[in-house]
Amino acid sequence: AQARFQVFGPARRSSASGDCGMAPVRRAGAGMPARPCCLVVSLLAGTASVSAEQQRVLFVGNSFSFVSGSVWSQYKTIAEACIPGLQVTTTFKGDGGQTLHGSANDPGTRAAVRDGQYDLLVLQDQSELAEDGTGDVKNFYAPEAKKKGARMGFYETWATPDADGKNLTKGTMMRKAYYEGLKSVAESVGAKAMIARAGEAFLEVQKDFSYDWEVPGFLNLLAGDYDHPSTLGLNLVAWVMTLRYNNHRFGASGCDVRRVPNVQGQSDDMKARFARIACELAYVCPRAAPAPAPKLCDIAAKMQGRWVSKGKASRYECESLRKQGAPWLAADCTYTETWDVEGTEVLQTSQGKTLQHHLRVSQYGQMCIIKFVPLFTYVAELRGDKLQFNDCRVWTRPAAIGTAVPDECWCTKSAEWKDGEGESCAAYEQGQRKGDGSYCEVEGTESITRFSSLKARQACSGCGKCTPPPSAAVRSLTMSAVPGSDVELV
Repeated sequence: AQARFQVFGPARRSSASGDCGMAPVRRAGAGMPARPCCLVVSLLAGTASVSAEQQRVLFVGNSFSFVSGSVWSQYKTIAEACIPGLQVTTTFKGDGGQTLHGSANDPGTRAAVRDGQYDLLVLQDQSELAEDGTGDVKNFYAPEAKKKGARMGFYETWATPDADGKNLTKGTMMRKAYYEGLKSVAESVGAKAMIARAGEAFLEVQKDFSYDWEVPGFLNLLAGDYDHPSTLGLNLVAWVMTLRYNNHRFGASGCDVRRVPNVQGQSDDMKARFARIACELAYVCPRAAPAPAPKLCDIAAKMQGRWVSKGKASRYECESLRKQGAPWLAADCTYTETWDVEGTEVLQTSQGKTLQHHLRVSQYGQMCIIKFVPLFTYVAELRGDKLQFNDCRVWTRPAAIGTAVPDECWCTKSAEWKDGEGESCAAYEQGQRKGDGSYCEVEGTESITRFSSLKARQACSGCGKCTPPPSAAVRSLTMSAVPGSDVELV
């Protein structure tokens, strides 16, 4: 969306009884000093009412702020419901795809930041961090906020499948570091700054599903492009903003969620979960104790312990690694990877580095489904000392390492697999139309997970990347959905 938006949210008077322990942001009415108690008693009427407090917020951002009904409207709704007597007035300046640097050089935004009336300045940079806004925060945004005595709030965004691929944790941590840098720069020039850790809130939802972002429980936070926030996603963002930007006004239990209306598609449990995540990330609520580990199904229990696999570097890679003196590289250019499974956590050690992975274990009666995240593949079969996944990769127990071959991969679905042109693996044999190897990265009609399909090299022995299973054919791997569930089955 390229249209320019400027939105003003009208203040709303509240008459609900309030919590006098909450320090006001600003008293309504020009020249009136802030006072610690918000309760005004009318002796004539014999009633108690809450005097209105004003919080004026200027949002500067882009489509991650204005899509799906706008983040400022949800912030206003939640903040006013959580904090009796508060009146939030919002202003937004921004364009689709805009960066903080671009906004700092936009005449309309500069005027709003320099001349506008606000108590809180909320800044959101372009979601893929296309342009560094550090200098603009230091030289423009922070000094202007400081002049007004306004606080600064940064809106941390999240990693997305569209921009970051499969590993969303890494992308989220990159954005976290960037916004922490902006906060430090703002504070270095004397501004009061804080971060609404929305990206980390999205990651907390992923943790609820063993970091599997393909499940509806996480994807429902995103719009149809799997990039921008949906209404539910913006609701989580607004919860994080409310608790963080007003954390001095809440007790250790945070906001009473019963005060806050649900958005469309949101259950009471989901709303409570969003509020709890926000409360913890705002340093208001203590971190909840981790849930007890679930009991493992039979196949997951048998997966425990160490597994190994072998890889082989290409000729060019091998020569380069030898010059670097890589101690893990064998004379024949092969190397060994280890996979240590403990509960639902998997630690990979490969090429001198360690990587953390996860298993999402789902059991339906006697059926157990195990998904390997973030590589996004399912366990297909455990056969003695060999473990096969439905993308064709194979692990081996260390005691049987002599049976492991480099880049071991057992062809999957060779009989049923078809490519996008309807051709089977027969077309990929040497001497056939697609038998020169250049076609082997194409995806076919068979799914591995929700967003990926089996490639020719994983299904067709003619590509030279996979081999037929060493014994009886592995059972057919057919993806289907369990009615009422969010998992795909092998």
